[in-house]
Amino acid sequence: MRLFILISLSFLGITRSSKCIYQMRTRTVETGGSVTIPCSHSDLEDLDKDKQIIWGETDGQLCISARMIYSPAGNVIEKYKGRLYREKDPNRNWTEYITITGLKPTDGPTFCCQLYNSKRKNVIRWNTYGTLLQFSDYITQLDELMAISGEEVIIPCYNSKDASTLTYASWSFVDHASNKCSFANPLIESNIHQQNRYSLVNFTQDISLRIHDIHLKDHQSYCCSVTASEKPMLSQQFTRLIVADFQPSWDQLTNEISVQEGHSALLTCSYTLSSNQYTERDVLRVNVYWRVGKVTGPYAYHPYQKMVHSTYRHRTSIIEMTNLMIKGVMKADNTSFHCFVVVKLCASYNQYEDGIQYGGGTRLIVNDTSTIEGHRTNEGNGSDENKNLIIIIVVSSVAFLIILIVLLIVLKVKGVICKKKIHFSEQQMNIIPTTDNMTTEESPYCEISTKKPEDMPVDGTDEAASNEMENGQDGNLLYAKLNTTKLKEKSPAGNPKQNEEVVYAAVVNTTSG
Repeated sequence: MRLFILISLSFLGITRSSKCIYQMRTRTVETGGSVTIPCSHSDLEDLDKDKQIIWGETDGQLCISARMIYSPAGNVIEKYKGRLYREKDPNRNWTEYITITGLKPTDGPTFCCQLYNSKRKNVIRWNTYGTLLQFSDYITQLDELMAISGEEVIIPCYNSKDASTLTYASWSFVDHASNKCSFANPLIESNIHQQNRYSLVNFTQDISLRIHDIHLKDHQSYCCSVTASEKPMLSQQFTRLIVADFQPSWDQLTNEISVQEGHSALLTCSYTLSSNQYTERDVLRVNVYWRVGKVTGPYAYHPYQKMVHSTYRHRTSIIEMTNLMIKGVMKADNTSFHCFVVVKLCASYNQYEDGIQYGGGTRLIVNDTSTIEGHRTNEGNGSDENKNLIIIIVVSSVAFLIILIVLLIVLKVKGVICKKKIHFSEQQMNIIPTTDNMTTEESPYCEISTKKPEDMPVDGTDEAASNEMENGQDGNLLYAKLNTTKLKEKSPAGNPKQNEEVVYAAVVNTTSG
């Protein structure tokens, strides 16, 4: 059963004229390492064949001043030759990546993707801020975090400074108009234990923001700052908190699967678009979250690995954008899993909206290994019974054939399995057991003739062979007479003659006239 996530246009405010280009704000990197930077765009003009993504870098704060590093012709500037690679997202037509290896402090530090019109030879769209690479003295935040109304949420803030050097920390809202932190009016500071529903987790050990009893109005962006050794550091990245209003119906599981302990389990979760006015081209990014135990439980999967519960870290992955793969299923996985999908959409010119939908719950039943072995034993018994039945049928069939041949001879009823020289393989030969020493030999050999049985020679001559014909093409009824002399002359089944195949002659009773 598939779980469908319906996205409402009225809720998201999507328009057909929306045009955006989107990048992550920051990436934390190390000298000599590598980084992959995604870029997604949404542009609904019918100029697809003339559009392409090009890349630039800047040491400033805005992409408008970026210098081209990857040209429309696919050329890379000397600085990045052999270190920069580009590829398209296999799941999304309007998303592509660049990967830069052997990172140097002189790279970037900001990389900008631009939508270029090769026909008009101009840039028609660019991301305002690009993606900033942070080599040292950094503060890192998650780009996005989802929450359910009523739960408690912790928004991480990671920094490069030794905790013993921290003297101050604060959290603020991001001003929507300027897209900057409002540090002048902090939500919480390290010298205040708690402010309303906001508090620091544990200054100086963990300066993450804790929000008690999440409300829908908390659906905003947050940023942190720290001061270490009298030097302030401001976050260049904001965390967008996406809040879904809890619904009692979410407690009703919509799917159930069983898996053996130690095997892998695949839980499905997919979304579909609910309006003809809405297209996939409005989607800039899709993030999927899987929570375990209940809708507000810990994360079995999170886009940021640090947020995944230790029980599931490195055991879970996403298949085909939204499906959850759990490796090495354990007894502790015998519980419910809940899927949420957050879709980032282009609402207007370089303005984004985030929509979150609940995808339903899946009950995972983990079968004990001993139980499975018991089932296998029962299945094995059933298999043995089937084998015994097959043996009985085969033996009965062979006995029937022997009796039939005897009756044919005694009652002078002619017509046995015969051979005609056409095409025949060794695997097609009929083998029957003899009654004296239980060895095997070829089926009785006979020649095909248009003569009636009473005219057939019985002295072992080859007269019958001289009258051989092809399938009775003269319209006469075919008769066959067993020639025991020729049977003795023929090769045994172990050395079959080539180019022969089995044909069937008519069964005729000579006493019927």
